[in-house]
Amino acid sequence: MTFPHPHDWRLVVAALNDAGEPDFSIGAEPATLDMPGIVAGGWYWRAEGGHSRENPGAVAKVFDLAGPNGSAFGVTRFAANSAGKLDVAEVGQSGEAGQGGDAAMHSSDTIDYEVVLSGKIDLELPGGKVHTLVPGDLLVMAGVAHAWKNPYDEDCLFVQVTIGYNDKA
Repeated sequence: MTFPHPHDWRLVVAALNDAGEPDFSIGAEPATLDMPGIVAGGWYWRAEGGHSRENPGAVAKVFDLAGPNGSAFGVTRFAANSAGKLDVAEVGQSGEAGQGGDAAMHSSDTIDYEVVLSGKIDLELPGGKVHTLVPGDLLVMAGVAHAWKNPYDEDCLFVQVTIGYNDKA
């Protein structure tokens, strides 16, 4: 199965329209990231500060993880043989980057749900712990420091939802 580039997915939203009736809204330009030969992504939807049927969020305007009590929904593709090339500080997302002297090691105040669709990728934790994710793997990333590394000969594509937490609550 061939998947579209992360910038080219079609967003379909089923929500209340301006008249308060259930309706569809189809298509929207995502907030994008493009680092050729390393990573490309598209955040399609964001909710800020909570969720409700009347205010479910909106099309993402920035490429960033979810904020406190919010959520973000997107698609990411790590290029083949891109391990060691990512400097998370260059991505510009919120969170703590460059942990432990590894430019790709980072953490955030989010719980992330990821589904690997194609390819494979190594998820590295501090201390050199590594797990290879493959198609069909469902990942729950519980705010721990991690680095994405693709040393393989094919791109890795995954869908992700980030949910921001608020430690002050």
